Amino acid sequence: MSFDILYNESKSNQGVLPGGLHDTEQIKVLICYLLSETKESVTSDFMCGVLQKCGSANYFEASQSFSELVAHGQLIKSDNGSNSYELADSGAFVVTNLADELPAAIKESTLRDFKTFLRQYDIKQENSVALLSKNNKTYVQCTVNDGDNPLLKIKMYIPDTEQAGLVRNVFYNNTDVIYQAVVALMTGDKKSALQVIQSAEFNTEDFI
Repeated sequence: MSFDILYNESKSNQGVLPGGLHDTEQIKVLICYLLSETKESVTSDFMCGVLQKCGSANYFEASQSFSELVAHGQLIKSDNGSNSYELADSGAFVVTNLADELPAAIKESTLRDFKTFLRQYDIKQENSVALLSKNNKTYVQCTVNDGDNPLLKIKMYIPDTEQAGLVRNVFYNNTDVIYQAVVALMTGDKKSALQVIQSAEFNTEDFI
């Protein structure tokens, strides 16, 4: 699986949270650790975006660290035909020998965020939210896909960008619930629709 950059913040942003990493050797170990724990292949942009987004390292230092891991053979190109990289045996050796020296809090929090972004990326590959403008009005179009086939499209007028962001987050975080409820309502199955809605725990967390 390959991933593109996940956010639109400036790559030159130097913000690192307290306890974050600035030493490129430590950042390289952290990158290897994340790939070892998830068994995923990612692009440099995706990895550096995650580290920047969660405040574990700034984009520039993360990018430099990623490039050095590739140059030294600790990350190798994945065989899926995309510009993504996976952990090599020599990278796994780094994890085995050096990961325990990283601050535990950084490892745990970054791994948790990394897994969240991976999950969110998978959801975005199957579903989409688009802002559409017509006659000086803004609409949000939410689409549930099955591969290349759209299963459901919902288009609604949104009065402001704040509400558009909320709709986006709710849709991405609760796609299955929304799909099941809408299908049940549109097929006249009120009981099932109510069961789906009442049993759901709606998540409104920010989506990448």
